[in-house]
Amino acid sequence: MAPIFSQDDPIKINILGKVLDKNVSGLKGAKLTIEDLNGEVVEKGKSGKNGEFKFKKVKILPGEYSLNGIHKKNGSGKVKFIVDSVDVELTLVIPSKIAKPKAVLPEKLPQQRKETKKETLKFEDYFFEYESNLDALKEEIDSLKSVVKGYEKKQNMPNVSRDLLDLIVIPDYQHQVELQNGTVVSGALLEESDSTLTLKTQIGTLVLKKEMVVRMDELKKPGPKVVFQGEPFIDYYPNKQIFTGTVKNIGEIRADFVRVIAKLFDQTTTNTGTDSVFVKGDRTVYETNVIADTALKPGKTASFTLTVPIKKGKKAEYHIMDIHWEQTK
Repeated sequence: MAPIFSQDDPIKINILGKVLDKNVSGLKGAKLTIEDLNGEVVEKGKSGKNGEFKFKKVKILPGEYSLNGIHKKNGSGKVKFIVDSVDVELTLVIPSKIAKPKAVLPEKLPQQRKETKKETLKFEDYFFEYESNLDALKEEIDSLKSVVKGYEKKQNMPNVSRDLLDLIVIPDYQHQVELQNGTVVSGALLEESDSTLTLKTQIGTLVLKKEMVVRMDELKKPGPKVVFQGEPFIDYYPNKQIFTGTVKNIGEIRADFVRVIAKLFDQTTTNTGTDSVFVKGDRTVYETNVIADTALKPGKTASFTLTVPIKKGKKAEYHIMDIHWEQTK
């Protein structure tokens, strides 16, 4: 892991990237300014073809800045970034000003067969203002879909705004339920009986009859996942073993402080040596001002060389290897 450091002298770097609209398409003609924490303007410019921009050899002090953009038709946007000693690539998303559509009442549910026994509580009495709550839920789901589209395409961008990613709040596990009238409800499954499903959603707790459910899917929150790229190459010595190989992040989120661990054992399963090493990955500046080069972005690979000493008087017969990482901001 790289050491912590600070710089007080001005440096010259390039600041480049793209300006996108809500559909993740390049936005030409946006007026751009780079400002410091005090609101002082450092540089001005405009986005060109396909929304691309580049500020060349900007003389600037290390620290936190913001890229602000204003577009005549699409509105304004802002993204924060940190300057240290390398060029910066940014993506600025400017949302369009769209009038909120009028609420549309959902289609009436299909007629249910009459029960022979008298119900103590009718289905429509389970919730307060049930139909209006469904309207609000559909609007929230449609809004979330547009945000997720931009999030899924972030791997094709240099750097997606952290403010945009913070809009996506997904529990560790959630369920997505589709009803007969086409309504889709997302939430956490609290209880399931022979006839009903109880879901915890953003608008409260919903009780749904199973006969109205077409399909229910379980979703999982995206995260990092680092795996070995094939078997490592091993150099054998009387007093040590040297492991060389590569790892890859096949997850959807950046893995931080990626570390490879190797353990040696003899025939009696007694530990004869243990050691670990951080991989050489992507250089990352964290919110704590720590700068490290042990992170792996989604789809990226990194190499490692790990030397494990063998305890004196012991003999290594086999080994096991593992990968540890963290997920931070």
